[in-house]
Amino acid sequence: MHIDLSHGLRRGLVVAAVAASISLGVAACNDTTSIDPQRDRVPPTLSLTGIGGQVDTVIAFSTDAKDNLGLKTIHVQAIGAVGNFIFDTVFTSTVTDIRLPFTLFSSRSVPPGSPVTITAFAVDGAGNSSGVDTLILATGNVPPPLVKVLSPFSGSSAVLGKSILVTVMGKSGIKVRSLGLMTTGPVVRADSLIYSSPLLDSLTMQDTVTIPANATAGTLTITPFLRDSLGQRAVGPSITINVQTAAQINSVPVVNAYCTASQAFDNACGHGKRVEVSDTVHVEADDPSGISQLGYQVRSTLGGPIDDSATFISNGQLTFQPHTFAMKLPYTVFPTTAYIQVFAQNSNGIRAYAKLSSGVDRIDTVTVVAGVTRPLPLGGQVADALYHAGKDRLYLTNITRNQVEVFNLADSSFKTPVIVGSRPWGITVWPRDRTGAVGDTLLIANSGGTDISYIDLNVGANGAEVFRYALPNIIVYSVTTTTGPSGLPFQQKTRYDFSDRPQFPAATCIVTVSPCEVVMAYTTTPTPGQVSPFAELNGTIRWENLTRGVTVAGKTDYHTSHFFFEQAVGQSAGRADTLQIIRFDANGIDSTVILPYQQPVPGGGFYSIVAQLPALGFRDTTFARNSGNFQRAIFGEGGSVFGSRAVAFDVDRGYQTTVDVGFGPQTLTTPVVDRGVSPATAVSDFIANTFAEVKGVAINFDGSLSAIRADSTYVLNPLLRLQGILGTTVSNAGLDFHPLNTGPNSFPLLTRLMFAASSEAQIDIFDTHCYQRVSSIPIRDPIIGPIKAAFRASTGQLVLVAATARGVVIAQLPNTFTTTCP
Repeated sequence: MHIDLSHGLRRGLVVAAVAASISLGVAACNDTTSIDPQRDRVPPTLSLTGIGGQVDTVIAFSTDAKDNLGLKTIHVQAIGAVGNFIFDTVFTSTVTDIRLPFTLFSSRSVPPGSPVTITAFAVDGAGNSSGVDTLILATGNVPPPLVKVLSPFSGSSAVLGKSILVTVMGKSGIKVRSLGLMTTGPVVRADSLIYSSPLLDSLTMQDTVTIPANATAGTLTITPFLRDSLGQRAVGPSITINVQTAAQINSVPVVNAYCTASQAFDNACGHGKRVEVSDTVHVEADDPSGISQLGYQVRSTLGGPIDDSATFISNGQLTFQPHTFAMKLPYTVFPTTAYIQVFAQNSNGIRAYAKLSSGVDRIDTVTVVAGVTRPLPLGGQVADALYHAGKDRLYLTNITRNQVEVFNLADSSFKTPVIVGSRPWGITVWPRDRTGAVGDTLLIANSGGTDISYIDLNVGANGAEVFRYALPNIIVYSVTTTTGPSGLPFQQKTRYDFSDRPQFPAATCIVTVSPCEVVMAYTTTPTPGQVSPFAELNGTIRWENLTRGVTVAGKTDYHTSHFFFEQAVGQSAGRADTLQIIRFDANGIDSTVILPYQQPVPGGGFYSIVAQLPALGFRDTTFARNSGNFQRAIFGEGGSVFGSRAVAFDVDRGYQTTVDVGFGPQTLTTPVVDRGVSPATAVSDFIANTFAEVKGVAINFDGSLSAIRADSTYVLNPLLRLQGILGTTVSNAGLDFHPLNTGPNSFPLLTRLMFAASSEAQIDIFDTHCYQRVSSIPIRDPIIGPIKAAFRASTGQLVLVAATARGVVIAQLPNTFTTTCP
């Protein structure tokens, strides 16, 4: 089927010429065949459909063709990353319905995202043509580029001597290098805007097209185009503008469309939408005599006084004028109902409001809700967030852009981000003591590497990374007693090398020494590199004494690192696996045995740890949070599996220093069991009481309560004993305690609260004493990611921050929520 391009084009032209001659012959002749009612005049149909799920070098698609009587020929052509491919087929028997699959191959040297343009048409036996269908695909399973004109609308009017403002949108999976447009008709021009690094995958541009007064009236065609980061060009669908003379002067402005930000996102500009007090209103209007004003008005009652309004003044030279307003709604009680109208005025002073299809003035009813939603400046995805009271700023890890976003609460704006390591996930802060006081250093878990970024908030205007702590490589060995072919027992030593990539950190501190020693407990993100029995349970939980890790010479102190095995202690059926754990320093030289296979006990005998191997590993993603006083932490095993585990940690409990192996209590030379880690009995008790599918975790200020988000939210004490269940929704994971919550008897009563994301566009508020929902906070969009609560001392407000589908929502609310429970 691979045909020489020039030969294939000739064949294609022959088919087209035959079809054309048949049509001309029928139209020109005055005989009975031109009006023969028996002649087939129904054209065939043809459609191209891409087939996904292919390897990176494959372009797959299918051609579906149908005709009422019979197909004659099908022509398919593909041009681009697969070379020049042409396929022609001629049917010699009656075929009315056929699907032809195609699989084309590109070279591995072709960059991902290289486009392939596919065209096809069918001709039936009577010479009727289906018309050409076009399909654009791209190599490497990258979505094909998309570019189109957002405004004005096709069919809009323009006047000689005036100008039109054109908005072009472009998307590309391999980033947009330039956006532009070409025009033909009364104005012939081409213009583009070139963007510099960092390139984005989605951009919009605006360009003014001036129509000279001496141009010829007619149809102006505007075609958008883009070039991606590889220099590849993609062209979008054209629009047409009717260019008229200035004689058409008695016109009334037409408000073509207007949307609030939420309506535009939903692609449905209508009634009943939710808006924020600083939401935007986008207005577009069209008038041949030129638009001189655009504006909006907001009322809390129909026909009542105006609560908020604004007017944009133009010079009247643009016949199509868009503008986006930032509202300043004065409402403080949520939810509140408001009514929005928009208007336009032309250069002749004639004003008109937006209309419904019936011709009645359009008035939109909206619900005003709490919060301010801001998209990330350069896109990406928020993985975790933290409020630093000393800087009065929010810090959000952007996992796809390798940076920490900085949001200033004082002016509700993003500042210059801080560049950190690869794929930053979790974030915590450097503790100072048990009062909740923190330093000006943030700790960022770089899940794309094996290190922790230190951000000094006092460097520069927004902070800067000043150090990366290289995490150790911790290897687990099992020494198993098995029975050999001879029937005699023997010992087998097996090595298990887990991923060391940090995911969620939880900061704690040891206050028995001064200054506070910072012990960062953390989870690791697994890779498929582990072997059985860790093919699925291959994440881990560990802690690292960051203070000792920097100050201890050679970093060979076994107190520097700990691998959580306590939750797995016990014997499996039919086997006994004794553990040995070795810490290999990141320098590749120093190593420390942090759990010996055997250690002699002074009074006689040996001490070992026997564990159930599969219980050492955790599914991805395992969540972690530290208490506000930095004494405790809670971990929740992720994954869509019921019976997931929770593990708690208390840094104050320290190591178990004595054991009894049959000779009475003896002091260990190397203490190995961290009594702060939940033992296997506590973990299994949690599973028995909950049998949950863990979606998120939270812990209160002093660690007296933890919460596991699952089908409901399970509230636990430090021993993982179930205290109560909150009726949260299943589909969302975000939750956090009131920053000053100190348990079920917390006082004042407002501190007993917990905030939970809902499946609806709201944040639910629960009482952690009576386990009832006591209130809710309406917001614009449902929360799809984490939620964090903080107390902003400078204003006495609560600050709630959460991730939504279109950015980050920040709600600053009075700290006056109370509970109806006794």
